[in-house]
Amino acid sequence: MLPAEGERWVPESGDGPEAVLRLTTGKERIEYALEFESSFATQIRIELSLQDEDELFHLIPCNIHGDNNLAYGRPGEFPNLTTESPQHVSCAPLWEFRADRASHPVSILCCSRGAVGISIEPYAEGENGELTRNGLFCALPNRLGVSLGYTNDPVTFINHLRITEEGLDFCMDWEASSRHRSKRQMSRGRIFGIRGAGRESVHPIIRELYLQMADRAVPEKPLEDAAAALLDTFLEVNYSKEHQNYTNMECRVPDAPQLKAWRPLVEIGWTGGGVIAYPLLIAREALGMPESIFDDYKSPESILQDIVDGYNQKSGLLFDVVQSWSDTWPESRVNGWWSGFHLAENCHTAYANGSALYYLFKTLNFMKAHQQRSNEAWQAVGCRVLNTVQALQREDGAFGYTYSESERRVLDWEGFAGCWFVPAFVLAFRITGNDSYLDSAVRAVAYYAQFVSDLNCWGTPMDTWKSVDEEGNLAFIKGVRLLHQATGDPEYLRMLEQGAYYEYLWRYGFNARPEWPPLKNSGWRSCGGSITSVSNPHMHPMALLVTDDLEYLADATGDEYHRQRAEDAVAWAMATMELYPAIMGYGRYGVFSERFCPSDGLTIERYSDGTPSSTWFSYNGWAAANLLEALAERILTER
Repeated sequence: MLPAEGERWVPESGDGPEAVLRLTTGKERIEYALEFESSFATQIRIELSLQDEDELFHLIPCNIHGDNNLAYGRPGEFPNLTTESPQHVSCAPLWEFRADRASHPVSILCCSRGAVGISIEPYAEGENGELTRNGLFCALPNRLGVSLGYTNDPVTFINHLRITEEGLDFCMDWEASSRHRSKRQMSRGRIFGIRGAGRESVHPIIRELYLQMADRAVPEKPLEDAAAALLDTFLEVNYSKEHQNYTNMECRVPDAPQLKAWRPLVEIGWTGGGVIAYPLLIAREALGMPESIFDDYKSPESILQDIVDGYNQKSGLLFDVVQSWSDTWPESRVNGWWSGFHLAENCHTAYANGSALYYLFKTLNFMKAHQQRSNEAWQAVGCRVLNTVQALQREDGAFGYTYSESERRVLDWEGFAGCWFVPAFVLAFRITGNDSYLDSAVRAVAYYAQFVSDLNCWGTPMDTWKSVDEEGNLAFIKGVRLLHQATGDPEYLRMLEQGAYYEYLWRYGFNARPEWPPLKNSGWRSCGGSITSVSNPHMHPMALLVTDDLEYLADATGDEYHRQRAEDAVAWAMATMELYPAIMGYGRYGVFSERFCPSDGLTIERYSDGTPSSTWFSYNGWAAANLLEALAERILTER
């Protein structure tokens, strides 16, 4: 029980912390300040409970979304808030995390009539300037709270698998419960009570915390310099003459900091293919480069041609990789790097096909808009694949998660990845005028919209065991934006706003203080970076793909909040790129990794001496391409 306003609380034993709580009451919130003093290092929790409500749904952004899709996600992979399967370390009725592990330091409990939440400052300055990290927790059935100090309770979740020099170790990367205690501390926060439309009531809480805490990075170099450096580095560093392709690269710091190619980007979408081709093509246009710039490299057109050449007559879909990815599957054209996770193996994936088709038709539309010679053969193959997807579309609008490679059949319906077909269908409608493509997109977004409003999009990447994730919603945002442009229907603008709000649950609204180098004490700002999923708890640059969509939303609604959020992401990425090579210890300006760790999640990379790293010593081609796409599109828009 909390003490009354301003009352000093003294334990009955007379031996323990003394605490004072101060409250300031507002319309939909109560501001609090709690301070304590103790003869020993300890932690104090503030706990709330919500009584006599139904449809309860716990939310700690980036960590807990209900039970984290336990019904479809394999137990043991990532935290699940549940009383079921207690034999698994992942399953517990109470979870507490470091507050800086959430995009906004708040624990929220939704119900049918609204939501309650409590936030806390993620850090407190203790005695002698010592930093104390605070916590967030939630517990079944109806409890939530914060803590001064923290405990990763019941265990510390690092990663859903362990990576060793021998490869993937499917022993989960859970560590003993870590904690932070202090003898004296004062922290502040807010208690929210929002009446309204169930889970959507979380969005005013997130907005308020963002407006209170946001602190955007300030890049030193201009937009054009950043885009030019990205393009030049793709050609001079990333491209592998040996593989005749763009690659992912890695190194070891500090002993072997020279980047070396380790995986050619032979996939057709998601992490290669069209994701690389389109940004390279538009960067050439945005920077005024001649076509000859790619004479000694694989051109964007060549990448797209390889994708189109991979049409599978038996399935009516595209082969997921343009060439065999690994000696493990020497004859396979569907098994990409994700097949090693065994969730999508020996089958087509909606994510790879949907992403490839989206970029194929986006390129065709770009060529048409810029009076460039289009490619009717590409369009014909793209339409053949969409016709297959359309013929297999379920009555409720759903597309498949995986598809057979030997016949035209959906193997697995469960997941959000099929949403990537939606923007492809709308772009195909735009260029062909085929009304049935628009109809398919309309039916599909009606199905996927429920995931978004439920704050529970799951089943997009093939390496996360259908965890709740951020990536699939990016397709939803793009799809409904294009539908609003095509139809003018205000319902799609409303959906676009819901998609944006879901994205902000993953996009940091404050600046974390990483505890490991190279980001520790580097001046790096996390504000604007987005976490990938509850399974892979690190920042990546994929959210940059919806930069222009969020700006479109700001223009259409007059709500500058969305533009601020878009600007945060661009500034975050550009400023992060400026940390290479001096801070990161490898690479050059123009290199970009896919992993940045603001807290204790996914800190599995190690320096040569064994010290944990807060980033991956890598140059991920698709990650750099995501940033190049956002910058090149902005340059073209501002021209």
